[in-house]
Amino acid sequence: MNRPSTDNEARIDELESRLAQQDQSILELSDELYRQQQQIAQLEMQVRQLTARLTEATPPEPSGNPADEVPPHY
Repeated sequence: MNRPSTDNEARIDELESRLAQQDQSILELSDELYRQQQQIAQLEMQVRQLTARLTEATPPEPSGNPADEVPPHY
């Protein structure tokens, strides 16, 4: 008659073990997600900076008037 109690205890121990492992996995995933969010924010900032530098370095579009253009030998 003691067997059902032992089975229940074993099942409870197994469930508690699984819960602890899941809690640990959730914490690890949360930490990784935070790191990835930080990295994405940093990369977005770098893209904005590079876009600004590229915009500054790009010569203006020609006006279309040949008289305004500097000859290539200048």
